[in-house]
Amino acid sequence: MDQAISYLKRLPFAEVKPGLGRVLALLEAVGHPQRSLPTVHITGTNGKGSVAAMIASVLRSAGYRTGLYTSPHLISYRERMRIYHPSISLFKEEGEREGWISEDDFCALVDELMPIAESLADRPTQFEFLTAMAFLYFARQRVDIAVIEVGMGGRFDATNVVMPLVSVLTNVELDHTEFLGPTIEKIAWEKAGIAKPNVPFVTGERKPEALSVIERECAAVGAPLVLAKRAIERLDFTWEYQEFQIESLGRVKLQLLGGYQRENLRVAVEALRVLQERLVLSETAIRTGLERARWPGRFEVVQIEPSVIVLDGAHNPHAIRALRDDLRRYIQKYQITKKLLLFGVLHDKDYPSMAQTLFSEFDEIVLVRPESPRALDPTALLRWAPRARIASDVATALEMAHAAKPELLCVTGSLYLVGAVKRLLL
Repeated sequence: MDQAISYLKRLPFAEVKPGLGRVLALLEAVGHPQRSLPTVHITGTNGKGSVAAMIASVLRSAGYRTGLYTSPHLISYRERMRIYHPSISLFKEEGEREGWISEDDFCALVDELMPIAESLADRPTQFEFLTAMAFLYFARQRVDIAVIEVGMGGRFDATNVVMPLVSVLTNVELDHTEFLGPTIEKIAWEKAGIAKPNVPFVTGERKPEALSVIERECAAVGAPLVLAKRAIERLDFTWEYQEFQIESLGRVKLQLLGGYQRENLRVAVEALRVLQERLVLSETAIRTGLERARWPGRFEVVQIEPSVIVLDGAHNPHAIRALRDDLRRYIQKYQITKKLLLFGVLHDKDYPSMAQTLFSEFDEIVLVRPESPRALDPTALLRWAPRARIASDVATALEMAHAAKPELLCVTGSLYLVGAVKRLLL
């Protein structure tokens, strides 16, 4: 496994190469496995992972052998490729690593694709290589359907080589602007690029400037546009679950926390309604699958006593605002008085807006550099939190946070930070 990871880390990672030529060259060499896969293709600035997890869980509960491809990973590259088997195991907890590709299968796929990648004049990126691995793995394992999450953007993303049963765009916000463009309209154009002829395109986006672009791009390729606007009301929330009333479905208890899951739920249910035209999905399967869905690192409560620990991978202003608003609700409900923030962010994010939105909500702040070459030096954040403490590494930051004995510890700013903290807690 170490050799496989070492090779992946040598592939281009930080740079973005527009175009689908490299991933198609890899896939052509192994017989275009993606062409035999029924898929659900999901993009969006925020929420696409949660929507993918909900849809995959429902498909599994309906009896389908379901592949799930997501990124980035929190603990291991293996978690990016999962297969959920429909069985009684659905109704018992099997831990966070359930469905992960095995080490043997992962290494075998790397060994098989490596010489192909090295033979190409234009070497694929790490994400393109992993995407080819996922398609080959799912095809050989004969999954009934695969839920595929876009890595970034959509139009030129390596996953955009499928002809799905349904395309999904959760929302459009300003993120990855150095790659996708500086405006909502430009980012919407990139994400709407996953639209395919005669494939329903479901979106929860409502901003006029984004929606007009989405409508135009869907019309250009002949993709029927479906707006997710089902009425959903949050009835209750605790540290273990939240309950929603969903139009035409009734009450559903989600293990996925965070008020923003209401919008994700709206999009997922609409996509599932579209899939009902092609697949057998009973109301019971939809409700059961939604209630069993899990997605780590997104308003994930990993501890309640002696202090509540919330991990949230929010890494742009929109997600940070949603996190702040929900924390306020929990703080008020549970009368929490001592709140500590453990924060780290990448240098290419809008960290001034993130800091201005979140820092004033906390009594104490510990700043740290996430485990990424793109990490921001935490001293750059002192402008918004002059009394914050700076940790030399994530392990030290976690020790400092525990020592302060807060009632609530929130870890956020980057999925890389959340992943590092999860590894330490595990």
